[in-house]
Amino acid sequence: MYFSAIAAAEFAIKQPITDLPLRNFRDLQFNIPHGVKTALLMNALGKRDDNDNRVTVFNDIKLIAQATHEKIPFIISEDASSLFKYCERLRTSKVLEVRAIKLIDGFDPRVLYEDDQQGKLNLSDPEFGSW
Repeated sequence: MYFSAIAAAEFAIKQPITDLPLRNFRDLQFNIPHGVKTALLMNALGKRDDNDNRVTVFNDIKLIAQATHEKIPFIISEDASSLFKYCERLRTSKVLEVRAIKLIDGFDPRVLYEDDQQGKLNLSDPEFGSW
């Protein structure tokens, strides 16, 4: 799993990032190609919703841009009101393929399937790696 420098900055506002199992993550710096992709996505997104904080939306689009540029297929977040909403809006507009997974309701591994199928999973299947 990747841990973005942007997510680290947001997390560190309320809690030290050393509280996280950092050895389980690959750090992901924010670089010029990510900045260029952010601008493209902000332009594609158009107007944000009236009640959404501009800074929050901008940081969320940065995270989405990083994932898009790095070809990371999923972003996991508890933020259903901004990151998830805008990622899905861009995805359904066919601007990107990254999918947001919201954890606010818990995690179900079935969301990792492209077609959101609801069949029974065999978690020992090599497709899932070691859980």
